[in-house]
Amino acid sequence: MADHYLGGDQPLDGLYTLACTLKQESRFLSLFADPDAQQQIELLSKHIAAFSSQETRSLQQQMGYLPATETEIVDRRIEKLKDVGWCLKSENLDNIHQVQKLLAAAGSDPQAETVKIFRNLNTVLNSIDRLEVRGRDSAGISLLFLVTPEIYTELQTAWIEAGLAEPVRLRLQRSVLRNRSITIHRPDGGLVGISITYKVAAEIGSLGDNVSHLRSEIAQDPFLHLVARYPHRFHTVSAHTRWASVGAITIANCHPVDNATSEQGCADKGLIHACLNGDIDNYPALRKQWEENGDPIPEEITTDTKIIPLRVEHYLNQGYGVTEAFRRAVSDFEGSHAIAMHTNLSPGKFFLAQKGSGQAVFVGLAGDHYLPTSEVYGFVEQTDAYIKMHGEKVIQGFYGPVQGQIFILDQESAGGLDGIQAMFYDGTPIHLSEQDIQHTRITSRDIDRQNFSHYFLKEISESPVSVAKTLQNRWKIDKADPGRYTIELPESAFPQSIVQALVEDRIRRIYFIGQGTAGIAAQAISDILDYYLIKPSLKIRAMKSSELSGFQIEHLNDPDGMADTLVIAISQSGTTTDTNRAVDMARARGALTLAIVNRRDSDLTFKVDGVVYTSSGRDIEMSVASTKAFYSQIVAGALISLRIAAVKQRRSPAFVAEELKALLALPDQMRQVLALKEKIQDSAERLAPTRTYWAAVGSGPNKSAADEIRIKLSELCYKTISSDFVEDKKHIDLSSEPLIIVCAAGAGSTVIGDIVKDTAIFRAHKAAPVVIADEGENRFDPYAEDIFYVPGIAPHLAPILNTLVGHLWGYYAALSINNGSRFLHLFREELKQTIDQYAHDGLDVYEVLLEKNFREKIAQFYTELRLRLNSSRLPSTIRHAADLLLLLKYLAGRLPMSDFQLDFGKKGTALNMLDSLFQFLGESINGMSRPVDAIKHQAKTVTVGTSRISEKIEGILFDALAEYKINISQIIHRNILVLKHLQHIVAEIKGAILYRIDGLDLLGEPTEKTTIEIIRKDGVLKPLTSRVEADKSLKGTKRIVVRQGNVYIGKGRKDDRSIVLIPAISSDPSAHNRIEKLLLLNVSFREKVPLPLKIKALGGKYEHIKNIVQENSIPWEDRMLEMVPREELFGRSAEKVGEFIVAALKQK
Repeated sequence: MADHYLGGDQPLDGLYTLACTLKQESRFLSLFADPDAQQQIELLSKHIAAFSSQETRSLQQQMGYLPATETEIVDRRIEKLKDVGWCLKSENLDNIHQVQKLLAAAGSDPQAETVKIFRNLNTVLNSIDRLEVRGRDSAGISLLFLVTPEIYTELQTAWIEAGLAEPVRLRLQRSVLRNRSITIHRPDGGLVGISITYKVAAEIGSLGDNVSHLRSEIAQDPFLHLVARYPHRFHTVSAHTRWASVGAITIANCHPVDNATSEQGCADKGLIHACLNGDIDNYPALRKQWEENGDPIPEEITTDTKIIPLRVEHYLNQGYGVTEAFRRAVSDFEGSHAIAMHTNLSPGKFFLAQKGSGQAVFVGLAGDHYLPTSEVYGFVEQTDAYIKMHGEKVIQGFYGPVQGQIFILDQESAGGLDGIQAMFYDGTPIHLSEQDIQHTRITSRDIDRQNFSHYFLKEISESPVSVAKTLQNRWKIDKADPGRYTIELPESAFPQSIVQALVEDRIRRIYFIGQGTAGIAAQAISDILDYYLIKPSLKIRAMKSSELSGFQIEHLNDPDGMADTLVIAISQSGTTTDTNRAVDMARARGALTLAIVNRRDSDLTFKVDGVVYTSSGRDIEMSVASTKAFYSQIVAGALISLRIAAVKQRRSPAFVAEELKALLALPDQMRQVLALKEKIQDSAERLAPTRTYWAAVGSGPNKSAADEIRIKLSELCYKTISSDFVEDKKHIDLSSEPLIIVCAAGAGSTVIGDIVKDTAIFRAHKAAPVVIADEGENRFDPYAEDIFYVPGIAPHLAPILNTLVGHLWGYYAALSINNGSRFLHLFREELKQTIDQYAHDGLDVYEVLLEKNFREKIAQFYTELRLRLNSSRLPSTIRHAADLLLLLKYLAGRLPMSDFQLDFGKKGTALNMLDSLFQFLGESINGMSRPVDAIKHQAKTVTVGTSRISEKIEGILFDALAEYKINISQIIHRNILVLKHLQHIVAEIKGAILYRIDGLDLLGEPTEKTTIEIIRKDGVLKPLTSRVEADKSLKGTKRIVVRQGNVYIGKGRKDDRSIVLIPAISSDPSAHNRIEKLLLLNVSFREKVPLPLKIKALGGKYEHIKNIVQENSIPWEDRMLEMVPREELFGRSAEKVGEFIVAALKQK
């Protein structure tokens, strides 16, 4: 059977190779242009999918009867057939459809060269789509074309004829590289460089959103489609997705960034586009050095990546070539980093640099192109061959020790190694050979997210299959007794040398080691082996790898110091440094070693005597929060433990058979737990926001479940969470009223009663217990907030089902918290758009704050925020919740602006208030953002959304305020608007008197002891005697103005002069709500004032006048105001003006 099944390995490998050749440029273009061939491949891929599914089911049914070697061969060939079908459908046909969508605006029959451009674009977009699981707050893509001057002239004529002259002009004018920016560089006599950039910045969003946006922008850009129709000499694409570590999450900071610092962009100096992973630690010093030359970087760019193209330009200006300028620039940068750059100054070349161990760069070697990426899964759709840069490596270079590598990829080459120039940062050459080319067994099928919203949910949903694959081919049906199962671990997994050492009792100690989640799996497996061996004479212990190497081994320097020890290492990737080091140290001291690993041919697999792979050995977890590997590691450990128990004859064949059946039942039991998703989601959404402190508890084997749940809740929800034994919890921190996940499923009859009692104690202390229990266990009902019933399971295997519930609960809890972030984010974006529109319409910040629409938005958001907080739909610990609510009341006009400084420590100017709102929103959004699949990086710069709105206030009345040393922050917002409108009708200020007010009470109200004193008199008022000079008591109109705080426009009682009386609050924070000064201005009005300006200047008085006239049964018309002399209109009360109009109309 092994020789003939599916025709053997060679035909299958040939079929897969043939499918992959369709991805080559020439064959892709042929297939793209042949709909009939596409249809045939579609049918073939469907047939392969159906056939391989049928064969998989047949294998599962017959697996127990087939020899292990045959089972392995059959399974491997089925997987290869699935790879063939996947390659045909997903890597060829689906990409053809994606390219067609990008080309939709290009017409029905695009040229082959045009298709090639969009094929390359699609390849890069697919890569970014997979890479964004490691960071997705922004994404950008830069397209660089180099064309001859003659072609450029034709192209320029074409875009003018297409009506694109004005859009292109606008896209060319910029100092910051933005979405849809165009840059054109025309060197004397050389190729013309044309770059087009697409960007998106979205702090909150889902995987795939950013790339969908970029695809839409590309598909709808007529300029790109025009450029793509013309011949080019070179074409490169650079793209990036990130979590911001330096700089706000904005389009300006989105990578790539360029070397432009002014409106002229790069048109006069060549264009350089760069991307960065990591940090430039000495960026502040380098930026300062650059700007000292009188060329400031635009203020809105705060990312350290900006210094990369500028530093390259710095060395170009000194006369160095591009390669040397790049080398010198990256050598100046401190810190761990990975850098990508392309420039029209070095046509057809792509520059890479990597230094340190914090980042990685892999150069995918496809047949007709290079695909450098920061992760292996960025290039696997195109090729399995790659070269890895080793920026962490230190060598003795030209001038001493040097670290950091540079690769320069050249389009004008035969590809492969021929097109790569490599060197260290000091210029020491790196000679690459065929031995440097590596191959990955990962395919795009292994890392596809399918239709799941997150990799985490996909991977946890796949966990039953992962466990089933871990068990696959590791058990057989006893031919002599079909009802009995036997364990089957091959020599490669459990070598005879270890069997012999166990039989001869040479192994006295067994250590299970791992880090993080693998360390918790080690703990669970240790409990399983302890149970299987029944009072073992062996010393069995689970340890963190770092604990074993740091504290248990170092004193055993004898080569045979651990000859009596079996070390079983557990690792998902096989590359965990602490685990691999511990294994090396143990082997050096004579220990026997095994490994439980998820990835074939990883570093750890070459260090140990035997390897048990979890799942298929190519099961990739894209989510940082690992799930399915944990369950599979426990099952693999159980298989090893069963084998040890059988070899030591501590368990009978009947026990082994029953235990295998229990393990084989796990996938279906896990599916039953996954069927509880909706109930678990409801619980998490209802409870997660209500409690600040969380904990997970378990006893016996379930302490491992509690520990692992703690890890995932911490990773997913960014909380510090405790994990305790159930019995200890009541003695620790119940006073904090925490949410407690109680792992009670499979606890066993001897302890379940005690766990019920402890849960009752938790509830009595106002904790919120969430219990995981066996089906039928109803004693928790009176005490638990929620109970999740799982299938009955033995205590030693119970951590799997308990943990599965906890993982799901943590996932939905993270989404619930993130929903609060999305709520604030949507409001912030809406508010930004509103303010930007007001700015576009010419309104200043004071007018914005008093706009009815703006205040209604603020009031509506306040109501919704309060409702969400009151109903616990936002986390109880939302950052700045109290400040946000208070600030919203100020912005809605419900609180006096004079109190703002006392509450927030700064003046209540309009811009201060808006900046505070965006600051609090930004920090709250960041505090609640839960990306689920990745670890979020905290930006060091807060995003503020008010940069476009102006606070500048000027004019005759504001000049007067400045003359008398009254700051704009001492005038409340509504008075600023009154003065702004009033000054349109003021012709001249004839005189002024500045008064000081003293003796107000603590509330800022005038009393009998309140006084008024003249500080300064000017103009026509200077020689006049004021009542205040004889009687300092505050009286009359001035007392009313101080009490009400409003600007007064009227006439002097004695001399009938037109006056404006302006109250100014104190500049002293301790007296923030008191009016400190009054400025009286004697004004004259303009002779001719348009009616709309009069109405604006009247402010609220206009409505009052209108109402008085209408109360006399007279229909209102604005032109009635023209009947009133200017001095009377603004100098008399609304009642007097209204009566004047009514009387005048009746006389007619």
